[in-house]
Amino acid sequence: MKINSLRTFVQLIDTGSYSIAADRIGLTQPAVSMQIKKLEDNFATDLIIKEEGALILTPAGKAVYDYSKDILDKWEKLVFEVENKKNKHYKNIIIGASTIPSEYILPDILAELSKNRPEIKSSIEVGDSAEMIELLEKKEVDLILVGYKPTSSKFEIIEVVEDKVKLIIPLEHSLAERDVVKLINLKEEDIVIRETGSGTRKAMLSVFKRANLNINDLNIKCKLGSTEAVISAVQAGLGISFVSKFASSKAQKCGRIREISVEDVNLTRKFYLAYNKNKKDDELIKKLISICKKMVNLV
Repeated sequence: MKINSLRTFVQLIDTGSYSIAADRIGLTQPAVSMQIKKLEDNFATDLIIKEEGALILTPAGKAVYDYSKDILDKWEKLVFEVENKKNKHYKNIIIGASTIPSEYILPDILAELSKNRPEIKSSIEVGDSAEMIELLEKKEVDLILVGYKPTSSKFEIIEVVEDKVKLIIPLEHSLAERDVVKLINLKEEDIVIRETGSGTRKAMLSVFKRANLNINDLNIKCKLGSTEAVISAVQAGLGISFVSKFASSKAQKCGRIREISVEDVNLTRKFYLAYNKNKKDDELIKKLISICKKMVNLV
């Protein structure tokens, strides 16, 4: 009996579908069926039965499933331990991140990591929080940094930073000489906004909702697909907008835009770092977490 057969069996039960399981582990559907058949032959009993299209574990199947998950977890720990004993280290790290962390937090963190470990190569997968959590579930990334707190008990989760949503205006704007404005004063302004589904857009509209203003009350000048595009549009004088403090503070330091406070508005959100519990002793992940905690606290 091979470890891959146990992995296939667990994937099949977790997904409830031969086709989805086959796709996730890179096999054909007949190959998945064959591995399950061999596993049942090995135990000389049925492990799965079909009832109205659903896959149901037999009592024996439930035992195999529970033990398989434990075996697979121990197998991954063994692989790490053997590599360490061979004095080898994992030199590649794949991070899943939502837009703000990928553009404004992780580059500085990875640069700091590279100072002490120049041999390390890294890559960042970018998408919304739900997509990144799914990649971590599938173990396609080593850890994630997202704005939505994962719920899986399989993850170690660390709240690493609190972000603020800030109003930004062009340098030559009529409000540029003021330190504070009222939300209602922005009703007549040209507004630059993120695309539907953006977390920043949702936060921005919730700000206006507090003043009993909805999107139809606003003069939406332009909708854009990234925070950097929004900052560039504001810099060019197209309008004003709300963006993450991580983005606005860097843009202001570079003299591109001006941050300005809005009376009675203190909108915050949190970013979370998560990784699979079976990697809690991985040296590279621990080092990256340490740098992350140190650097984001300085923002």
